[in-house]
Amino acid sequence: HRTLADAGLSTYSAKNHYKRARPFMTNEQPTCSPEDEEYLRKHGSYPSGHTAIGWAWALILTELFPDQADVILERGKQFGISRNVCNVHWHSDVEAGRMMGAAAVARLHASADFLIDMEAAKKEVAAFASQ
Repeated sequence: HRTLADAGLSTYSAKNHYKRARPFMTNEQPTCSPEDEEYLRKHGSYPSGHTAIGWAWALILTELFPDQADVILERGKQFGISRNVCNVHWHSDVEAGRMMGAAAVARLHASADFLIDMEAAKKEVAAFASQ
């Protein structure tokens, strides 16, 4: 939950400042989730919060599963790209979201509580892997 909140919330200040219109509002093309469009219209596109969350999770998971880093990082990248495909974010929104996610993870590494949680998670992963 910590990473979801920290990475997702890291984009709010910029979203509220720039209030960038989303692609579907400009190009009038459909999205993958029309039921979300009313909500999305009220919230700026730049930077992508979903991308920040997806990339932050990918970075953290690579610490827990370093042997799977390539696959995990690619999935984290695709998480953001899906926001382009679904016509709810511009490419620059996704790029900025990825930077925000990385910054959020860097900031988390300055937290003693986070580091304790990561060590516990690494031990859980190691115990599971040894079974």
